[in-house]
Amino acid sequence: MTRQEYLEQLGKNLSSLTNDERQEAISYYSDYFEEADNDEEIMKELGSPEELAKTIAAKLANGLAKSKTSQNDSDSTEEKTQSTYGHLFYSFDESQVRNLTLTFSAAEVVAIPGDFYAVESQGLAEESLIVRLASNGSLNIYNNKRVNFNFWSHDRQDKVVPRILVTIPRGAVINRLKINLGAGSFEAKEMDFSFDEGHFEVGAGNLNIGKIQGRNAAFRCGMGKLSAQGIFKGTTNVDCGMGNIVLNINDNEADYSYDAKVGLGQVNFNNQKKSGFLKYYCPSKKDNHLSINCGIGRVEVNFSD
Repeated sequence: MTRQEYLEQLGKNLSSLTNDERQEAISYYSDYFEEADNDEEIMKELGSPEELAKTIAAKLANGLAKSKTSQNDSDSTEEKTQSTYGHLFYSFDESQVRNLTLTFSAAEVVAIPGDFYAVESQGLAEESLIVRLASNGSLNIYNNKRVNFNFWSHDRQDKVVPRILVTIPRGAVINRLKINLGAGSFEAKEMDFSFDEGHFEVGAGNLNIGKIQGRNAAFRCGMGKLSAQGIFKGTTNVDCGMGNIVLNINDNEADYSYDAKVGLGQVNFNNQKKSGFLKYYCPSKKDNHLSINCGIGRVEVNFSD
């Protein structure tokens, strides 16, 4: 691997950072290579781009923390860190969480795999982010106010870019999962967890989630874009208005059936194209079934066993 290839891979694995933070990290390690002038030895020292990216993200996640307190009330138990820089951090042990609800009205969110549940925000007021763990094991993370994303303005007083980072344990088993995104973006490409019942909904934003396994999932998209990769067993409901839904299923197509209702939009089921005003009913419904409704948007389902 060349130096350039290494730095490019590093950048791709730093998706949990802001653009400014990512560029700063790339610039730092580019100079590091330049000063050492021995690319092979530096790569051995730093490890793989993936390993280095995890180290960088972990350092940035904890770099702003000033003080730590514990909050305990009748409906939640959480570890919380807050600093004078508008940095909030909540963490929960995997054994505490059974259900997970993530609701963001307008936010830029990145979710990454880790060793425990956590939510971190930077550049947001405390009242703009609600984090609660109920006694029944339901963890709710809710952004209840619109975030001001005008951080490129010349009038900006600091360099803290609003963002939310969510960590989900690797291999976690979630009974009920709900992800609702109004506007903004939600990137969760490297996930590794399973759920018994899942609900994913996008208004005008962009939701991208990958490497998950679940049953009885529902995908809804208004005007935005929703992309998901993984294995989806049982009945999967897909509702698309004016937006775009892409499901990449890592399973055998022969084990799945589907039906479709299409308005002015288009449905592609592994190269089987359905468009125009029509209703398609499968001749034999299988245990794994997709029920697709598409208005004037586009739904694409791909299989790769």
